[in-house]
Amino acid sequence: MKDISVLKYLSEKSEYVHVNIDKIYSFLKQMDNLNYTYWLSDTRVFKTEKEKIIFSFICESINFCFWGCNEWEMEYKGINYHGSEALFYSLLRAIDEKKFIIDVDNLSEISEEEFSNIFYYNGIKPSLMHERYLLFNNTINVIKLKGNEFFDELFSINSDVELVKYITSTFNHFNDESKYKGRIIHFNKRAILLVNDLYNLSSTIRHNIKNINNLTGCADYAIPKIFLATGIFKYKDELLNKISSETLIEHNSQMEIEIRGNTLYVIEIMIQYLNNNCININSVQLDNIIWKTRKKIKNDIPVHMTKCIYY
Repeated sequence: MKDISVLKYLSEKSEYVHVNIDKIYSFLKQMDNLNYTYWLSDTRVFKTEKEKIIFSFICESINFCFWGCNEWEMEYKGINYHGSEALFYSLLRAIDEKKFIIDVDNLSEISEEEFSNIFYYNGIKPSLMHERYLLFNNTINVIKLKGNEFFDELFSINSDVELVKYITSTFNHFNDESKYKGRIIHFNKRAILLVNDLYNLSSTIRHNIKNINNLTGCADYAIPKIFLATGIFKYKDELLNKISSETLIEHNSQMEIEIRGNTLYVIEIMIQYLNNNCININSVQLDNIIWKTRKKIKNDIPVHMTKCIYY
């Protein structure tokens, strides 16, 4: 189960991030669409359920840190995509063009250059491609080494929480946690996104785990910016100046942990309010809905800049 008490503790102890509770409720009242739709509705590109699972693991293994490549985009079927969406659709385009075959033996042989070329568009590719390739390679090698046992283990899991634990213990690069004033905060942003992928794409996993209601939201870059722009967050001047000047904020620093932890805490306050008002939605779905509003937010303050593989 998600530990709301540790998020509440973090919020109460925060020195750099203040949460305005009243602004949370006014923000929710202004949201005109609380309907969640999963991004990948057309799965005809995949032949089997196992292909969908491997694709999900690949996507979330390399889904991090896009603030350093704002100029990178790609076009797929007439639509332009940026950031993580461009990453996912670059993979789909490569599958369409038979340049990326979802077969573990084949994937384990892909060179860094071949992998990077998938994401080139108009001569530009996302930053940190070396790091993305290493994590892709590690993920594929773990799956290949386990063989059929990998799917047996996945299909034996009966809850969303257990599935997150399996992912973070089997693949170290998904294990995203921080220590804050004596408490451990389990963020696991990419692991939670992966569970959401698996729930939506794998009928076997969806049948086994039933729901993903026990997971938190996904602490990233975009949602804190939305919360700051709407007054839900108020930052101490020292933090605000760092963000405004685009100064790097260290991973696992107090500032960064407070931004991420308070993001999750606010989402849980929202979930409790919505559920109490008979709106059936979970934290992962709400997180995604809020994330999609980022393009409507007019604010000159950039996202906080932390260079890491976790979000």
